[in-house]
This record gives sequence, structure tokens and C-alpha cells, in this order.
Amino acid sequence: MRDGINGWKSAGYPVVGDVKLLNNLVDLNKNDFKALCIYEKDARKLKNCTFVDFRDKAVYDRAHIKGANHVDYADMFSKPMMEELNKSNSLIIIHDNQAVAGVIAATLKLMDYPDVYILR
Repeated sequence: MRDGINGWKSAGYPVVGDVKLLNNLVDLNKNDFKALCIYEKDARKLKNCTFVDFRDKAVYDRAHIKGANHVDYADMFSKPMMEELNKSNSLIIIHDNQAVAGVIAATLKLMDYPDVYILR
């Protein structure tokens, strides 16, 4: 849907997650999940690095990494957000909950974003 999770919800579709789906995403990446984690100093060395902060807007506004793009988690799969993320850039996912960050990273990898990392 063009408006991502919010559009899905507005259309009357359920948005409650299925634990099985989460487990499948984790299983898909369990062998290289730790390889996805990266420190900021190492991320800054990557060519064409984009920090994408999926935390709550209030948390982002209080403190965020310089140059990080804020994306509301509910807008994650919106067409405008997906168009903004360049597949040729290394994406660094920021979220306070590492499990959520992992699901975001795994989902983007499934969507053919080749270089996705999770900020430690």
C-alpha cells in the first residue's frame, strides 16, 4: 500500500503481528544476524552510508545521530519512504529494541536492499 502500515490499517486490514512471521524472519537471518550489527564509527567508513532512525519521534528529537533520517515505524513500508531509501546506499537501522531493528533489517534484505546493518 502506498501509505505503508498506516494505509494498511486505514483500509481495515489487521496490523497485529504474527509471532510465526517474526520467528521466520529471525530464522532467515540467524546465521548472519550478528554480522549485520555495526558501530557508528565503522558505519561512517562505509561508502554511501544512510542512517535510518525508526525510533519514536520524541526520542529522535531529543537525541539522534547527526545526519540520520527519521522514519516513523508505521510509515516503514510506505511507497514514499521506500522510494527515499536508495538500494545503492548502505542502510544503518537505528531502533532502541534490537529485535525490532533486526526485523526491519531482515525485511529490507528480503526486499533486495543489499547492504543493511543494525547500529549497536
